[in-house]
Amino acid sequence: MATTKIWPIKDSLRRVTEYASNPEKTEYDDLKASIGYAVNGEKTGFGDEKVYLTTGIRCDADTAFEEMMAVKESFGKTGGNVAYHAYQSFKPGEVTPQMCHQIGVELAEKLWGDRYQVLVATHLDKEHLHNHFIVNSVSFVDGKKFNDNKAAYRKLRQTSDELCREHELSVIERPGGRTPRQIYFAEKNGEATRYNLMRWAIDDAVSASTNMEMFEAVLRKKGYRIRADANRKYPVICSVYGGRPTRLYQLGPEYEPQKIYARVCENDLSTRENYYRFMYGNGMRFQPKRIHTRSPKPKQKITGLFALYLHYLYLLGYWPKRNHYQPMTPEMKAAMRKCDEYSRHARLLAKEHLSTEDDVKALIDRCDERITSLCDERQKIRNRMRRCHDQDELTGLRQMRDSLTAEIKTLRTDKKTAGQILDRAEQIREDVTREYAAQGKDQRRKTKKQEHETR
Repeated sequence: MATTKIWPIKDSLRRVTEYASNPEKTEYDDLKASIGYAVNGEKTGFGDEKVYLTTGIRCDADTAFEEMMAVKESFGKTGGNVAYHAYQSFKPGEVTPQMCHQIGVELAEKLWGDRYQVLVATHLDKEHLHNHFIVNSVSFVDGKKFNDNKAAYRKLRQTSDELCREHELSVIERPGGRTPRQIYFAEKNGEATRYNLMRWAIDDAVSASTNMEMFEAVLRKKGYRIRADANRKYPVICSVYGGRPTRLYQLGPEYEPQKIYARVCENDLSTRENYYRFMYGNGMRFQPKRIHTRSPKPKQKITGLFALYLHYLYLLGYWPKRNHYQPMTPEMKAAMRKCDEYSRHARLLAKEHLSTEDDVKALIDRCDERITSLCDERQKIRNRMRRCHDQDELTGLRQMRDSLTAEIKTLRTDKKTAGQILDRAEQIREDVTREYAAQGKDQRRKTKKQEHETR
């Protein structure tokens, strides 16, 4: 199995400042650095023999930089992308250093060897052996520049897969897309991302089932269902409340239907205890502690958006803190990652006494007016600072400027928070409704409301 990638090498960032004085010195900085990185002895040598796995295609590995530079100058094409850097990375333990380098040389010969100079270097410093390719952007045949488009990358990946099959290596049949950096690290840290919630629900359903009927029942209780119809190319998992489905293979090889079925069949009758616990609970329900107090003032009822946010935090188990409580629906579980953000929203609603969306919009307008006024005042202070020569007065002006900046920052934060409240209020109402539906409380709430109205 080999993964591939290719990207352009641009000229040095220092060219902007040094171009007028000595352009020749900086035009090839990135090319030289890339070649130096590729042939780094600490990465390419192995054992005590100091054998270096580097090969030049249509150039000598020791003088690759000079030869590539000569081709560029001979055709007068020294600007733009100076080269292209590609890599081919193998699964850990699947290839030997010699085989890895051999496949890399064959790949470079097939793709670029008839038109471009290429330096192939095999790096052994990681658990996964991988090849680096430095491809000259100018052809030594006719001086045409390399066109790095989607078709070129597709050909790189297909040729790499063909070589892997020829050498009886595994191939990625369904390559996945690039995972966003934030999601990647969240999943790595075990946080409740969208995919992790699905994996955890499937694992819980597998651990409580001895057949697929039990598995589907527990999974539905967790808020998900699997759709593997004959007319579907890929089986998917989706929320019982709708939304975009996710292909099961995106969760990992252990979550494809055949693997799930095999895991369920391995369970014995002892797992039925888990099944009844997931389906019917352990009979214990959370009972909030009741405190009876006497107050000379009548208790004021909390209503509006502030009441909605407090109730939402209660359902998330964030306020009051209760570690043994877990929401049921996937949407509420995903919202647990943002408990601090929702708490910040609730504090703003309480501080500004906001009950409706109109109150929140009025707060945003007040913040805009106040920010504009403070910015104008701060600009006047900055203008006075430019003309001021008295050190004591200058210190006072700086303090006034800093205090205005701090106040502006607070107002902008409140404005941003108020905007988030407007954007998410409706979604929070839907999440609360779904959570009560999952807990079977909808009918009880309607009955209680009808009884209250008839009194």
